[in-house]
Amino acid sequence: MTEEQVQHWFDLFGSLGYIIGFLLPFIEAFLPILPIIVFVIVNVNAYGLVIGTLLAWLGTVIGSYIVFLIFRRLTHTKYMKKLQQRTSVQRLIHFIDRRGIIPIFILLCFPFTPSAFVNIVASLSHIRAHVYLTVLFASKLVMIGLIGWLGNDITTLFTNPTRLILIMIVFVIVWFIGRKIEKYFMHSSGE
Repeated sequence: MTEEQVQHWFDLFGSLGYIIGFLLPFIEAFLPILPIIVFVIVNVNAYGLVIGTLLAWLGTVIGSYIVFLIFRRLTHTKYMKKLQQRTSVQRLIHFIDRRGIIPIFILLCFPFTPSAFVNIVASLSHIRAHVYLTVLFASKLVMIGLIGWLGNDITTLFTNPTRLILIMIVFVIVWFIGRKIEKYFMHSSGE
């Protein structure tokens, strides 16, 4: 991506206002295949570190909480009962019920964790809605804040390869740790 293309994105965002900066992370909570990292970096570079981070954080927290509430309402449906029978889901639900909110907090701090899956599984657990909202506030602030800080000035990525390498190393480390934690909590040999 060239610097002109990046500037085009910023101009597009600026003309549409803060709504797009909020909506993209919001929609990512429903469609986890969308790149939250890109949305946060674009937000931070379009609106500044504080406003860009705040928009992305609010979008992802509100979107994740709505996903949680929707699936909490659907707990007794046929599809959700089938989902609850999966070994990985049962394992995570029991772990959450036994250990509390710390595993959810840790999982949601990593940008590569499938947060939609965590939201759904948390909705099946016995965690209270207001407690889950608190966990979302804190964990997403850590995740969005880290991404925003690392991608704060995207133009220096083109001129300063050291910063680009540092960011890539941090993301690889975060990805590796997140995958290990995700594998521990979500996967089992039975599936």
